Amino acid sequence: MNVAPAPLAGDGARAELATLVRLALPIALAQAGLMALTLVDVAIVGRVSVNELAACAMGRTIVHTCNALGVGVAAALDPLASQAIGAGRPAEAWAALRSTVIAGLLISLVALVVALAATAALEPMGVDAALVPGVRRYILGHVLWVFLYPVFLAGKSFLQARGVTRPALIAVVAANAVNLVACSLLVRGDDALLWAGLPPLGLPQLGALGAGLAASLSGVVLSSIVLWSARRAAPPAAAAPPAVPVPLATVYRLGLPVGFQLLAETSVFGLTALLAGRLGAPVVSAHQVAIGLAAFTFMGALGVGSATAVRVGHAVGAGRPPLRAGLLGILLGAAFMCVSAALYAAYPRALLGVFTQDAEVLAIGVPLLRIAALFQLFDGVQAVAAGALRGAGDVKFPFWVNLGAHWALGVPLSMGLAFWLDLGVRGLWLGLTAGLVAVAAVLAARFVRVARAPIARALSRGG
Repeated sequence: MNVAPAPLAGDGARAELATLVRLALPIALAQAGLMALTLVDVAIVGRVSVNELAACAMGRTIVHTCNALGVGVAAALDPLASQAIGAGRPAEAWAALRSTVIAGLLISLVALVVALAATAALEPMGVDAALVPGVRRYILGHVLWVFLYPVFLAGKSFLQARGVTRPALIAVVAANAVNLVACSLLVRGDDALLWAGLPPLGLPQLGALGAGLAASLSGVVLSSIVLWSARRAAPPAAAAPPAVPVPLATVYRLGLPVGFQLLAETSVFGLTALLAGRLGAPVVSAHQVAIGLAAFTFMGALGVGSATAVRVGHAVGAGRPPLRAGLLGILLGAAFMCVSAALYAAYPRALLGVFTQDAEVLAIGVPLLRIAALFQLFDGVQAVAAGALRGAGDVKFPFWVNLGAHWALGVPLSMGLAFWLDLGVRGLWLGLTAGLVAVAAVLAARFVRVARAPIARALSRGG
């Protein structure tokens, strides 16, 4: 399949914005589809058992937190591939993909071991002992996902750098179809068949384990479709110039700081979920539903961030200033998140009601979704600004900013508001918001500064 990359230059701000929107829209839809996988799990498990939903929430938090390094390693392909395409070296982008897949699989093994070990800390942290076995079952079911999700992300980044977005969208749609059927059958057993008017087959209700297994099946679908498409989009060997070898050390140099940045951020949200677990199953269930909705719209901002990383990388590879592409991306991400914030502020109960009918969970979740409306704008700005910096190959600074803003500011404030001022889970969320505001302001300012100076290609830099 011969695929032309996205345009490497625009004729002005309007042309650049149009190119950015064309690239961002399918990426954002694919990102939202990825989040839909989680929301389907929440909707299915939430109608079976509050305790199983709480176990899935904590298990998912542990898996995603531990998988942050694998996701970060996959993100190394954003500057490597997009800058190579901008420089007219497609074979180099393909070599970077191969190295990134290998690096991601190696780091995912570490993530799995850490995730399983982390469950031993749940009871000492005050989590209800009755929830811990369900958390472990969920993680065991999730094993394949841990390895395959970074592979999917790497393949998606390679295709995006070439301006190809349809395969990832197709993969996400197919994965959602598989997840819906598998999760219903594995979690609800024969009840799912009876609901569909089919005769029972003696299927057991696997609860949290079933939700984890369904996620693993989805990971198989995602990675298979995207890798097959990436192979077809690879440049013919005879027509491509010789590729510069991409050492694993280079992938880790670019990817691990991104992974630690994600870890600094996601571990804060993970800690919040675990602290919410101390407040009871209804609280952690409300937290999971509300954070799931907030994360769903955040996928749109991540999509814009990925597109911005590509456009900034194209500009760097072609030797053009990346400032315009980055700033337009940040503005686009902020505009999108303003729309989602308005929806959360106006219709919190209706949105929560899609996933649970428990009166106590709804009562707790409504104020949380209104706080989510408050932090949506800043969450969008920081996500796109981080993408712009990633496209420029600036990956260490965002890590330190996230570490400082979330752990030195957000976490102490969250715990103070939640437990000292007795605001409960609302205090936890308000502290998170403060951290996001700080990250958004600093990363946006950093990109403006970096983009005004000459930027060397990531592969040409030393370790």
